[in-house]
Amino acid sequence: MEVWQKVFLKDAEFVQSTHGKVGCVICHGGDSSIGEKELAHVGLVADPSEGNCNTCHKDIAHVNEISLHTTVSGMKAALEARGGNLEEGSQLATAFENHCQQCHTTCGQCHVSRPDETGGGLVSGHEFRKTPSTQYNCIACHGARVGDEYLGENEGIPGDVHWTKANLTCTKCHSQELHGSGQSVATRYQNPDVVKCEDCHTDVWTNTEGNPQHKQHLSDLSCQVCHSMAYKNCYNCHVAIDEKGLPCRTSDPSEMHFKIGYNPLRSSERSSKYVVLRHVPTCAGTCDYYGENILPDFNALPTWKYATPHNIQLKTPQNESCSACHGNRDLFLTEEDVSPAEKEANKGVIVTEIPEPK
Repeated sequence: MEVWQKVFLKDAEFVQSTHGKVGCVICHGGDSSIGEKELAHVGLVADPSEGNCNTCHKDIAHVNEISLHTTVSGMKAALEARGGNLEEGSQLATAFENHCQQCHTTCGQCHVSRPDETGGGLVSGHEFRKTPSTQYNCIACHGARVGDEYLGENEGIPGDVHWTKANLTCTKCHSQELHGSGQSVATRYQNPDVVKCEDCHTDVWTNTEGNPQHKQHLSDLSCQVCHSMAYKNCYNCHVAIDEKGLPCRTSDPSEMHFKIGYNPLRSSERSSKYVVLRHVPTCAGTCDYYGENILPDFNALPTWKYATPHNIQLKTPQNESCSACHGNRDLFLTEEDVSPAEKEANKGVIVTEIPEPK
């Protein structure tokens, strides 16, 4: 975006809006009584939503302040589970600040501007949007995997049926969970408000007589096992500093796969035995640039994690017939699919017995 697009008000209508009537300095600081630009902007806060929004929006801000979007606690939990030390001044804390903390977002980066990670810039003048923009906010951060899947940007893979047939934007499904639940969680799947397929598709559970596949498999397969297509998996991401001293990532190319494995989050709420797994962009040497053995318990978590791909279809290659899945070794995560260095970490999700052909 041009500089003026990032800063200037789009039109005079903003002045008459609720936020416009509050006045610039209430949120941004500075001194509006000074006519000289440089002096008037002393103390200016470009993104005041770190603390100012809770003045008026206490109910939301109170919950949001410990949400995954705000704290990036999902990344922290994974690193700490692998034995990482994130105490201030530690090698891993430095790596986290350089490479992970940039994913932290603020109220304004969802409701007013694009995220800093994508270059910032106001989405539509200084308009405050109750619903974030799918294009400029949601996909801006979640584009490489989820966004490409949902919109059908992966070659040969159609877009999600919820997009191609119903034109549903992200917040049509993901609404309550965006600000968190008021509880500190390690993954979005621990949020009690997380969206589930059955929230809309109630008939799947109540009317199984007309669908023998549902009647047989609802109790042991997640919906995505039958209704997702191939999706992106990322491997061996190494974090480092480039020749200019800027944080960079060097990694093996991403690959399109579809892998069914044992459920690593199995519980009364997520009781399926088989789920879709996605390889996360990490390996034992991810942070070696910053020091040796920074993640001493790397095998404490699988590198193939519970996934919910966003390319849902009614008909998929694996649900064409019973034999399309049963006995089809290529669909399942087996030892041959896992690198030797990661077999210990993934022993709980690797499928050891492929369902017999039907």
